[in-house]
Order: sequence, then C-alpha cells, then structure tokens
Amino acid sequence: MARTFTLQSKEILQKLQGKPGMLLRDLFNSQKRKNSYKDFYNNVYRLMAQGFLSRQQDAKGISLALTGEGIKMLGRLLPQKDGVWKLVIFDIPEKQKKVRAVLRAKLKQLHFKKWQNSIYISPYALEADIESEFQALADKFFIRLIKTKDINKTADIEKMFA
Repeated sequence: MARTFTLQSKEILQKLQGKPGMLLRDLFNSQKRKNSYKDFYNNVYRLMAQGFLSRQQDAKGISLALTGEGIKMLGRLLPQKDGVWKLVIFDIPEKQKKVRAVLRAKLKQLHFKKWQNSIYISPYALEADIESEFQALADKFFIRLIKTKDINKTADIEKMFA
C-alpha cells in the first residue's frame, strides 16, 4: 500500500533535509502553516514510527533528524530530473486487472505520467531498488522499462512535468 503524506509531514522532512538535527520546538515554530501542536506532534510521531525520523534528547531539549529511510523517502517525494527519460510499457491481460491497477498506482506514486494507455513516462531519477522491482515484474508480466535521452520531440511531454 502506498504511503500518503500530509503537507505538514512533507514540510517536516524538508526542514530537516541536510541538517544533523533540529530542536523540536524550533521545528514547530518554523511551520509555514500554523497547525495545532497536537497535529504537528501526530505527524512527527507517525514519521518516527515509519522510521523516517530519529529522536535525540540532551540538555537543550528533544531534537529530530532524518534517518537513511527518511532521506530516501524525501527523494521520492521531491524527485530530481536526471536528463534521462524513463518509459514504462506494459501489456497486462484483463484476467490480471488487479496487477495492472497496482502497477498504475505505483507509477503515479513514482511521479510517472500517462502518455498513452499502457505507456507511462517520467524525467525523474529512479532508485536502484525501484529498477530492480521493474526487473522482477518483467520476469512475470510484459512490463518493460526503457531509459533514453533521445526523443525526437519532447515539448508535449515536458509540459506534463512543468
């Protein structure tokens, strides 16, 4: 099941990006949208329970930092273009429409856009484990991941990612 994140959860992860740690009270005070402390704490607790944040306490107070998983998740939430187009082409029979639905949901989660019915495209970098997942799926179903820098006309697809 795909994880969903509130705007505040994304904001918390972004605020901690590239920092060794940040005091909980400073993080709360830096919010763009002032939500209640309870909502803020619930988001922090959920991110800690999912393994995206670590907690330390010292004389100054409680501080939070991103874990390795948190850094990976932030990369998925805020993908970076790498100059390579990724196309996923698939043909999954009607008997296995649940597999097709799960694949489409996963592609959307990975910031792919539908170019045609069974062709999705993305300019964003993919992690090695995601490419491995596509390889494993290709062993069972007709799913192909194509990476290219050369597409003759890209104006229409670039608009999709503007």
